Amino acid sequence: MHSLSGSSAHLIMEMCAYFVGARIYWAMARRHAVRTHWQERFFILAAALAGAALGSKGLHVLEHLPSLMEQSDPRLWLAGKSMVGGLLGGTVGVEGAKKLIGWSGSTGDLWVPAIAVGLILGRIGCQLSGTWDLTYGNATMLPWAWDYGDGIGRHPTALYEIILVAVLVAGVWTSPVLRGHPGARFAAFLAGYCALRFGLEFLKPPFGPAATGTLPVALYAGLSAIQWASCLGLLGSLALLRFRLHEQSWRSIHA
Repeated sequence: MHSLSGSSAHLIMEMCAYFVGARIYWAMARRHAVRTHWQERFFILAAALAGAALGSKGLHVLEHLPSLMEQSDPRLWLAGKSMVGGLLGGTVGVEGAKKLIGWSGSTGDLWVPAIAVGLILGRIGCQLSGTWDLTYGNATMLPWAWDYGDGIGRHPTALYEIILVAVLVAGVWTSPVLRGHPGARFAAFLAGYCALRFGLEFLKPPFGPAATGTLPVALYAGLSAIQWASCLGLLGSLALLRFRLHEQSWRSIHA
């Protein structure tokens, strides 16, 4: 199987991911949010996108920091993004925006379908972009190995992620346990995504040779920056999930 070279497919799918994800959130917020003022929804959406952009870029830089420090081309610092960083940064952005406008209710569940669709669309672009996208997998002899343009069959890690995210969102959204607890779906989705990304990173460099001409991924105490961020995100989201599952019972007892 072969990938399309160049950045056009990635750029198109990334734009689609942001646009479609934002539209899904906007539609669900309009239908289900406690507050219906469009200014508040817009402010939260803007904060989510800003936090996602900063987190995505920041974690990408940390992932390749030693190599970037040795480069003379400043454009390399601006290229590349991390979906884990984007998701965690977007979460921080939303929570910060809610505090500023005094919104105490949980809005996370409304983001789950939007995030899932955005991730899937974005990963389609990654899968079609070649090795320059830096999301390619390690070499493998499996029959579904994907040639990203360098003549080597590799793990199609973006396809793996698409399948796992689809399974994850279906399980989270239909769970009867999570349904009655506002915010629990989002916390469970975030925990699941952090866990699956932690595992998938072992199928990519630096746990295998990097493709020629690409930036090496740094290891920090044996793990990549994305894996460390995934660990922190997993711990935080599990704590949030526990809080959301017990929040309603606690309020009823102390009412």
